[in-house]
Parts: sequence; structure tokens; C-alpha cells
Amino acid sequence: MSDTIIAAFIGCGGIALGSFITIIGIFCQSLFQFHRERKQHIMRKREELYLKACEVLMEHDKYCSMNKFNKYCKDKFNEIQAMMLIYSSRKIYKEYYALDCEITNSYSGIVNRKKVDEISNKNADKVEMFANKMRKELKIQERQ
Repeated sequence: MSDTIIAAFIGCGGIALGSFITIIGIFCQSLFQFHRERKQHIMRKREELYLKACEVLMEHDKYCSMNKFNKYCKDKFNEIQAMMLIYSSRKIYKEYYALDCEITNSYSGIVNRKKVDEISNKNADKVEMFANKMRKELKIQERQ
């Protein structure tokens, strides 16, 4: 009889230990899943934001080259600026801000259409280099 009771206690102890290990395993799995989903959410937000940033820079170049920089361009820049502060890396944000100012200022005082085309091509190259830096940060393979 005492052997049966000892075996029952050992069995209950094994069940309790197994339950405890299962609970710890489920907790760890949930924690890892939460962190993975959070990281994926931030990456998706960055992807969307970086696409918008490239669009804004290209629109600025287009409107500035036509000497029609207007409130619309300024609003588009300001619209994503707060999101850039939250989701982008510090390096990308600073470069975005500097590149936008550079594009806006590059056309000041230009009246020659040939010079406008030349500046537009240089700005397009700068935007493409900036996009490559964003791709690298997002771990997206660079275009060939």
C-alpha cells in the first residue's frame, strides 16, 4: 500500500513538473512571438514610410524644377516628418531632411532650361542613392 502511495506522489510530482515546464514553454513562446510580430510591424511601417519619403522627394524635385514649389509640397513633407521621427533610423531621418532642403534649394535662381535638366538628373541620382540606403536598412537586395 505504501508503495502505491509513493508511486502516486511521484506521478503527481511528475505531472506538476510537466505542467510547470509546459506553462513556462508557452510563456516563452508567446514572448518570442510578440517580439517577432512587433519587429515585423515596425519593418512594415518603415517600408511604407520610406516609399512615401521617396515619393515626396521626387515630387519636390518635379515641382521645384518647374518653379512651382507650393504649399502642397510643404504639406507632403510635413505630413511624413513626424512618422520619420518615430519609425526611421536617425541617420535616414537626417539624410531625408537634408536631401529635401538640398533639392528645394538647388533650383533657386536657375532660369536656363538646360541647367534645370542637369540639376534634375543630379537630384534623381541623389534620391536613388538615398533609396539604396533605405533598401540596405530594410535588408532588401539592391537593384542591379
